[in-house]
Amino acid sequence: MTESTQLTEAGLDRELRVGAQYLAQCLNPESGAIPRIPNVDIYGISIPYNGIAGGDLITYVDFSDRYDLDARIARAEAQGRGEVAQKLQRLKRKGGVLVADVAGHEYADAMRALLLHQIFHTSALYELDLHGEITAHLFEQINQRFFKSTTLHKLAGERGALSFITLIYGEISSTGRFRFICAGHPQPLVFSREYDRFVEISPDRLVSFPPIGLQLSEDDDDVRMFPRVLGYKKRYTVNELNLMGRGDVLLLYSDGLVDPFSPYSQDRLERAVSAARDGSAEDICRGILADRHNAARPDDDLSLVVIKYQ
Repeated sequence: MTESTQLTEAGLDRELRVGAQYLAQCLNPESGAIPRIPNVDIYGISIPYNGIAGGDLITYVDFSDRYDLDARIARAEAQGRGEVAQKLQRLKRKGGVLVADVAGHEYADAMRALLLHQIFHTSALYELDLHGEITAHLFEQINQRFFKSTTLHKLAGERGALSFITLIYGEISSTGRFRFICAGHPQPLVFSREYDRFVEISPDRLVSFPPIGLQLSEDDDDVRMFPRVLGYKKRYTVNELNLMGRGDVLLLYSDGLVDPFSPYSQDRLERAVSAARDGSAEDICRGILADRHNAARPDDDLSLVVIKYQ
């Protein structure tokens, strides 16, 4: 290899790293994007495995800050769409959180996370205009797009086991109610301030579906055009949890934090939450991540969102 070739490759590597760092900055929500909801404190951090950019994504929907709800309410009322106006009114006391994990943690996976980010927020805009809220149909559309798109499959490599995304999207209200959709993602955990532990949640409140991009819905209009390799999925349904007591904590996370094969156990995570439970959502989040780092170096991208009911 000649010296000029080495210099060219070194320059290309620097450009790619700068590009990846810029992409990571674009995907990392600014603190002002975190929803401000009465009685609720939220904070989240995403840490790429390679230290630059990976396949995890956290994005928020502060409905009151992102959208002119009053203008939309007035328009819906003028059009005689009273039900839509009521739903828009309720969004003033809600905030949305999406945590996603693209299979892999390379630069191309960060690109797919960026595409998911844009598709989600574009679709959310349409949903509010049509329905006055974000519905499960949005995620049906995202799933269809990631399943059918040859461009997205090229970014992932070959169509197959690695061409998927797990995600959880939920909305937290000022009353502590959390309604969410889960597509192959780790289930949320609820820590009770009163009992100083994670509480057991009935399985019928934790319904999960296959990851995004793996299976079409069985009643999709185009289902006959695609081979039944992994079968078809049911339509997404919405789960509901409630943070009942002041100081209760809800955790949303990617499997880089804890999974069945992780050296960081759920019991240790529970102790970390307990140790920081009197602090803010940011204090709890940073306390957990410090404890996770002390336990073992993560071998995947890691994301964590802490929601504390005050």
